[in-house]
Amino acid sequence: MLDARTYESRVDRVQQFLRSSGASFALLTPSPNFAYLTGIHYSMRERLIAVVIPSEGPPSLVVPAFEESNLSRKTWIQDVRSWQEDEDPYDLVISVVNQENAETVALDDALPLGVFRQLRRHLQDLRRDVSITQLLGEMRIRKTAPELELMRRAGHIIADAEEAAFRHAHPGITEVELKRVIEDEIVRQGATPTFAAVQFGPDSALPHAEAGPRELVRGDIVLLDCGCSLDGYNTDMTRVGILGPPSEEQERVYRIVLRAQEAALERLAPGLACGSADGIARRVIEEEGLGEFFTHRLGHGIGLEVHEPPYLVRGNAMALDVGMTHSVEPGVYLEGKFGVRIEDLVVITNDGCEPLTFSPKELRIVEER
Repeated sequence: MLDARTYESRVDRVQQFLRSSGASFALLTPSPNFAYLTGIHYSMRERLIAVVIPSEGPPSLVVPAFEESNLSRKTWIQDVRSWQEDEDPYDLVISVVNQENAETVALDDALPLGVFRQLRRHLQDLRRDVSITQLLGEMRIRKTAPELELMRRAGHIIADAEEAAFRHAHPGITEVELKRVIEDEIVRQGATPTFAAVQFGPDSALPHAEAGPRELVRGDIVLLDCGCSLDGYNTDMTRVGILGPPSEEQERVYRIVLRAQEAALERLAPGLACGSADGIARRVIEEEGLGEFFTHRLGHGIGLEVHEPPYLVRGNAMALDVGMTHSVEPGVYLEGKFGVRIEDLVVITNDGCEPLTFSPKELRIVEER
């Protein structure tokens, strides 16, 4: 978890928004925005867990009583209120803010509909709700130094995990077995596995195929698209290898995709439109006659979520700015044959970008032992 002052400054900005919008308080349930304000990474379930932020004063955490000891250790928030299984947690929410007559509340777009309906039932004078999601999105899109350090550490871990997978790859190993190697290495280094797309041969031409029982055979492309998180902050990297010597076509496609990525990386800088970044890489692939096989955007933002703004996609006029973090991942997918994608993460700096993933990018030749 980041230091308490970081979270306090985030809540201060939320409270400025509450006062300017006339909202009595904000309420968020477990989600990436909830984690951004509380430090708690938790999946929403049927029992109410919420952070309640008044327009003035410290925030409170509302939790089931049996979760109090666990969750209070994972947050900087001092005021943790608990409710028993036979109690109505929304009565506790109202008592925390002492706002039975609240007319305006601020809510996150990720709030479950059932929670919203319960709030309306308990707040008799509620006339209006405002969304706090845009504000939090604007805050989250530019990463601070402590956030970037977590992402760098996660980037080194995922590099080690994919290296371990290439070392373990051999004829006859299945995609699922190699996925387990990656996840075990991530856990060994103290991070949390988030996903591991392991795709052999024709499966590599399906950008988000699940690892399955396919066995690795000579001539197969080995595509590894994997991620992990540290304290909730994510990394994401894709590398490509092949069992045995590559064909001329495989080598050519790999060189084109790598050149497309390098062209984009050279131009990334503050002020460049996200759509323009996509276009830089896409032109390289189109000029080689493979444009129709680059079937997705160039990249996505990353942080507390694996996919978040900014999105490097055609038509997006948003300008890149210092502190933004995103992937750069051109790909070419020849269905029924193979696919190649090369993915790295970067952070935008004053004069360009810096990498947040750290693995060599040459086509990896897997030994036929």
